[in-house]
Amino acid sequence: MSDHQMPLTPYARRGRGAHVSEWWLWSYVILCAATLLLFIRWSRNPKGIPQSEYRGVFVILAWSAIWHVVAALDAGRTNTAEHTLDWTHYADWIVTAPLLVFSLVLTATHAIAEKRVGLVAALIVPTFPMILAGPVAEAMTSTAARFTIYGIGMAALALVLGLIWGPLRADAKRQPAPMAAHFIVVALLLSLLWLAFPLVWILGPPGVEIVDEHTSTILFVVLSALMKVGWSIVDVGRLRAMSDRGQLAVA
Repeated sequence: MSDHQMPLTPYARRGRGAHVSEWWLWSYVILCAATLLLFIRWSRNPKGIPQSEYRGVFVILAWSAIWHVVAALDAGRTNTAEHTLDWTHYADWIVTAPLLVFSLVLTATHAIAEKRVGLVAALIVPTFPMILAGPVAEAMTSTAARFTIYGIGMAALALVLGLIWGPLRADAKRQPAPMAAHFIVVALLLSLLWLAFPLVWILGPPGVEIVDEHTSTILFVVLSALMKVGWSIVDVGRLRAMSDRGQLAVA
């Protein structure tokens, strides 16, 4: 991409591709609504899982759905003198990313009475530069600056993953074996999904332009569904199944 070429964002939609993108966006909103109803039902019979776990999912799903509605209505684009920035997905992620981290922390420490507040803060704080690097990079007209900011975001992601697989995993091992094993499963899923987002970004219009804007939209919607809907169901659903088997311990 030349320094004078306008960076296109994943939710930029034109022509025939607009209808395809909108279909995926509205489908995601419906999926979030259905999953939210499922979690409301589950929360009425929490099976020993703290209500904070359910409330976190409520906020993740509702917040993400709201911003996908905004994207589907094409209302989240800001025109500047040099480029058009679609910020809806970043508005989604800036809230849902730290909440997903918090959900993972809960899963790692359900059976531990003393929570390490410092570790929780160390995990959550880097998610903000991790997400903010996206819109800042897209706003750069210089290719070198864009990739530099992208690299800063990746460094923040690497820090989050390092803390997950270092001290947080060590905490999870202090729980009963089934719960420790469950942490490994959900931590691996979340890590892979988090790595997929910047991969789509760099392959799309803001990066090397191998993937066009409409395909990027669909990929981001699918990844959001896997992360916020699929991952939440796997995490809480497996915890509920452990409760049924008498394997869930909550301090």
